[in-house]
Order: sequence, then C-alpha cells, then structure tokens
Amino acid sequence: MEKFVCKHPWSHLEINNPNGDVTMCCNNGWVLGNVNKNTVEEIWNGEGFRAARVLMLREGAHGMCPHTCPVLQGGKRYEDMSWYTDLDPQSPVRRNAELNEDEFAAGVIELKSKPRWFRFTYSYACNLDCYHCYQREDATAHRKLPDGFMTELPTYARIAQIFFPFGGEPFFFAPIRDLLNKLAGKIEGKFFFITNGTLLTNQIYEMFEASNIATITVSLDAATAHSFAELRLRGRNASWDTVLGNLKKLQALKRRKGFTFTVSMTVNKVNAREIEEFVDLATSHDAEPILLLVANPYQTNSFQRQYLTFSQDDIAEMLKQVDRSIVKVRDHQLLGSETHLHHLRATILQHRIVNNRPMLFKVKNTARKMLRKLPDPLRGIVGKWVQDFRARQLESLGTKDS
Repeated sequence: MEKFVCKHPWSHLEINNPNGDVTMCCNNGWVLGNVNKNTVEEIWNGEGFRAARVLMLREGAHGMCPHTCPVLQGGKRYEDMSWYTDLDPQSPVRRNAELNEDEFAAGVIELKSKPRWFRFTYSYACNLDCYHCYQREDATAHRKLPDGFMTELPTYARIAQIFFPFGGEPFFFAPIRDLLNKLAGKIEGKFFFITNGTLLTNQIYEMFEASNIATITVSLDAATAHSFAELRLRGRNASWDTVLGNLKKLQALKRRKGFTFTVSMTVNKVNAREIEEFVDLATSHDAEPILLLVANPYQTNSFQRQYLTFSQDDIAEMLKQVDRSIVKVRDHQLLGSETHLHHLRATILQHRIVNNRPMLFKVKNTARKMLRKLPDPLRGIVGKWVQDFRARQLESLGTKDS
C-alpha cells in the first residue's frame, strides 16, 4: 500500500471537546495539547503537534489513524482547501496558506504558518437530546472553553481559511452568536457550520448573508416527523416543521451565495427504511445527502439491541434503497454523496456479519475490554492488526453484491 501523508498535522487545529483538548482532526483522538494550559501558538508548535508531524511523515495516515477515517475512504472532500489560490495574493489568508503548503511539501516540523482549518467546540450543551449523542453525559455539566482562548479566536479567524464553530448546537450560545456577528463581513476566510436546524433566527440569517460560507450542514437523523420526534426531541421544544422551513430558507441562501449545503442522517432501526426518502428530501432542497450507519456511542448492549439490530428484511430493504439512492445522487452529480452511500452499503454488509448479532457483539465487547488490559506494546500490535483486518474486510464488502 502506498504511504498516504495527510496534511492535517500541518493545516488543522481542532478543539472538539470543551475540556480544551486539541487534536488534528475529529477522527484521530491523539491529544496534542490543551487550551486550558497553553495558548494556541504554544500548542501549534508544541511537543504533541511536532510528534504528530514526524509520525505522519514516517508512517503515513494508515499507520497512525483509524481505518474508519473518512479521508482514508475517499470522503471529506469538503476539507479540500486548494481554493486559497482564488484569494487576493496579498491577503493574510492566502499568504498563510502558501507558506503552509511550502512547509508541508518540505516536511517542516516547526511551522511559521498558522492553522488553516480552525474548529472548536465551545460547549456540549444543546437544545435537543439526540438518541446517539456521545456528548449527552457531559452536556449537563455546562463545561465551556476558557475565556482566554475565546479572546484568541478573532486573531486566528482572520488568517484561517476555514473557521468552524462546533457543538453541541453552536447557535445555542450567546458568546458564539456575538462572535460570529462581529466577524461577519470582516474576514476573508470562510465559515463552516453544522446545526440541527431548529434555532436559526432572523439575526443568524443576517449573519449568514454578510459572511463568506464554505459549507452549512444540517444534521437531521430523520426523513419524517415521526422519526424526528422519536430520535431527537425527547420532550424538547423543537419542531419538524421548523426544520423543513429552515431547509427552504437555506436552499434560497445557497442559490444566492453558492456554498456547499449538506444534510446528514445516521441510519438506525427507527429510520432504516427512510434512506431513499431522506435522499429525496435532500436533493429537493438542493442539498447533498450524507448517510452513515450510527455508531454505538458507549458500546452498550442495550443501544445495540434497540438501534443496531435489524431483521433480514430490514437489511435487504436498506441495501435496495442504498442502490437506488446511488443512482439518484449520481444523476445529480453528487460525488461526495455517492462515496458515502457506497461506504454505507459496505458498512451494512459488514454489520450484518457480526454486530447485527447481539451475542457476537457481547463477545466483541469482552474482547475489547481484554485488549485494554494488555501491555502497551502488545496492545498496539493487536490493535493495528484488528484495524488492518477491518479495513480489508470493509474494502472487500464494498465490491460484493448483497
């Protein structure tokens, strides 16, 4: 296998947990620093990032990242930042990007360039309580990123290509709304937003109008009001009609401003037969559908039984709907959506072999616990073998008929 050297340790800085831990992406959990202890500048060229750059050059992404990483599966095309060449040659965003490209090409370990992709999670709090949220237990703690870090943000927003407030629900927080309003129309880089689509006020739409936007993603997890109520509301004050209304507004905004508009759904027992309906909902609003099989957030047997145990009829229907949906997104020339659907198909087939059987899932959980008890060197060897095996299995299943 040819070594693939990913740019993320050179270009990306993410704080995906309000505890302040810094990583190079959301798919690799290696903690490279913490904004409660150090400034962004100190972390960017600190021990963690330098070590990640060295390891990436030596091992490549297949050697240091999980096999499930979407980049390794051909996804995450929205993270392509080659558009910096369209910017004013004298702009700080372009000059930083050009320096970063040169440093990556030369394999520089300590950088003079700054992060081009800057993503941060202010808090896990949210107005919804989604069935699969891995943040649920932490959301009630109301932990937030430190004030010192928040004062650093405008500096990095002015030089980053992508500025990405994450959550929880980012529009749930007054400090984030205030920051975005102050930055709107004043930075050359682009915003990236992920939202549940329930809190988009007139003020937020005014901010959208004034801003450069790369992508807006609405996370739905449903194609019908029934699934939305069962999977997302849990008694919270939100409505499916509000979401549909905002999809129409975002469709009109996209036609005016030309950003990438996507909607996402995690496939589970409740919405398993809504795959094609979800694809139709997305394309009818000029949006790209992104679908994936839901992850079991805490690897519990109860979650597996309730949301990830399908009948053979369910699986057969899911595969048929995926195949029909692939044709539909191909007709719309949605290459990213087609890639995700092919991956979903392979994941469903893989799931059918092991994880769709509750007893085998229990065995895997037991094996996982035993793996954690192994000495570090041996755990690394075994874990790497398991990752490679799963990657080969997933690649093989992607080419097989149901």
